[in-house]
Amino acid sequence: MKFFNKQALAFAIVGALASGNALAAQAAIQTTSTTYAKEIVLPKVFTVPVTWTTGYNFSGDEVRYACLKLDGGTFATAPSVAVYDAVTAGTRVDQIGGTGDVNIGSVNTNGSVMFFSLTSTQAAAEQIQDDYAIVLSGGGVNITSYNTNLTATVGLYDNPSNAAACGSAGLIAPSYDQEPLISFKPSFAFKIDPNKATASVDNVTTSFAGFKFPVDGVSSSADEARLAYAELVQINTTNLRADGNLISLSDIFPNTATLTVEGDFGDWLTSTSFDGTNAAGANLTATAAKWTVNPQNLNGDFYVYADETSDEEITPGIYTAKLAVTPNAGYTLTGDTTKPAVLIPTVDEAASAVADNAVDDGNAIAGQIVQDGVRLQAPLVQVPGGWLSRLVITNTGNKDRTFFLTVQGEDGTTITTGNLTGYTVKAKKTYVIEDMNSVLQGFNAGAKTRATVIATVAGPEKEIKGLYQIVNTTNMSLSNYVMVNQDSGGH
Repeated sequence: MKFFNKQALAFAIVGALASGNALAAQAAIQTTSTTYAKEIVLPKVFTVPVTWTTGYNFSGDEVRYACLKLDGGTFATAPSVAVYDAVTAGTRVDQIGGTGDVNIGSVNTNGSVMFFSLTSTQAAAEQIQDDYAIVLSGGGVNITSYNTNLTATVGLYDNPSNAAACGSAGLIAPSYDQEPLISFKPSFAFKIDPNKATASVDNVTTSFAGFKFPVDGVSSSADEARLAYAELVQINTTNLRADGNLISLSDIFPNTATLTVEGDFGDWLTSTSFDGTNAAGANLTATAAKWTVNPQNLNGDFYVYADETSDEEITPGIYTAKLAVTPNAGYTLTGDTTKPAVLIPTVDEAASAVADNAVDDGNAIAGQIVQDGVRLQAPLVQVPGGWLSRLVITNTGNKDRTFFLTVQGEDGTTITTGNLTGYTVKAKKTYVIEDMNSVLQGFNAGAKTRATVIATVAGPEKEIKGLYQIVNTTNMSLSNYVMVNQDSGGH
């Protein structure tokens, strides 16, 4: 006969059972979750009742020894033992009112093992049957690590020394199986759905001083961009507290925490907000914005706002997020209970139902700002007499691209310029400014006739390239210079 029946083994996380009636109520196989919150501070003593069937028909006055061995924990206090005539809807049969089918000996514990004797006290018609249920209740198991699941092994032996070892040696029936008793899972997830906003070369006042719009889920005006949606949510909703009740976020988290978003909050920025809390309620510096939030109800958007009158360029960059919080007593988020935890969110592109633009940089866990144009720089454009200067912009893409020019001269040089705007390089075409004298129209007396010229093109770097060329019109010698992308350093 098998002593251990894998299908019949069951585990329940319940309080200690004190009376016979209460015990009878626990005779059925238990199905209560045995998964505890991973945030519980360990070591901790847990109440771990267990029910199993004997799997063995006793003879009259026969004595056998039962044991249970834990893996992942040790006994802090011995559980109570009861025997029922059936696992489901059974009647307790161990010495009720001084008589019964079963005598239970002293319950001994030694570290991870407990064992006890079972004596069939009745005639053959009333002896212990193989479907009699052994029920452990109360007691306590000490667990020191949530990285190891608590499991149980049971056995039935004909001598106490084998039962005390609770191993494979000396088993009455050739069965020695192990089943899970307690496991630990995380109870929450800090998620963020980062967005990519675009500072546009086509901004009306100043290029890159406003955001491209409208973009669903990102920006509805040139002054506003939504960079991220963040939330702290409960997962594994059947997780238990140490007392066996279902856990909630309010058990683990207080009602205040500090959310920090780090990135470039430069001169172009006039305000920032998270979940309706604007800059007036935030600690804002040039490199970080901080808000006091309620982690129990953390779900909202992180926005940045540009000044519509500003001529400051919104520079490309990535933004990161973190949440500093001290968990409630009895819980830990990092394993260290001496200091606040700093939580870094995981990226979840589906956290927000609003359509967005996925970031290009995996480090941009709170969002990203890019520019939709490329700036090609010719550092030394010259217009001396007898020479011809040209500027060439090529477009290998499938869309026409506009561009404009910016001129900067040497210290002390005043340059009269013209024809800086209104250029378009068509798809899969090249645009040539034949004579840069049309751009660099005059210099102050004594100044060198040279300057730096930047072509800002509303197109991606991979499609847009530039060349500066100077030609000696007398001997037709020429020199070419591939223009440099001043943001990436590429050509």
